[in-house]
Amino acid sequence: MNRYQQMERTFTVILLAEVVFFILYLILAGFGIIWAKVIVALICFAASGYSLWSLYASKEILKQRSLWLTCGFGGLALCTLVSLIVNFPRP
Repeated sequence: MNRYQQMERTFTVILLAEVVFFILYLILAGFGIIWAKVIVALICFAASGYSLWSLYASKEILKQRSLWLTCGFGGLALCTLVSLIVNFPRP
């Protein structure tokens, strides 16, 4: 297995974990558990930030083969941010 395949597998696992955390964020926000919602949102931002920084550091952030990872991490961070700003979902 080459270096790119290993990196792609690692980032795919991180992306799937972040999707689970985002769904958990939406559930917690719907029930009105503010402290847990904030912690899970911070985990989402940290995972996206770390992954985007790692893609940038490895010079893969805008390459065609890694663009889906860049869009996935950026999209989840953006969805979390917009959800925090508009306070959706709320109890």
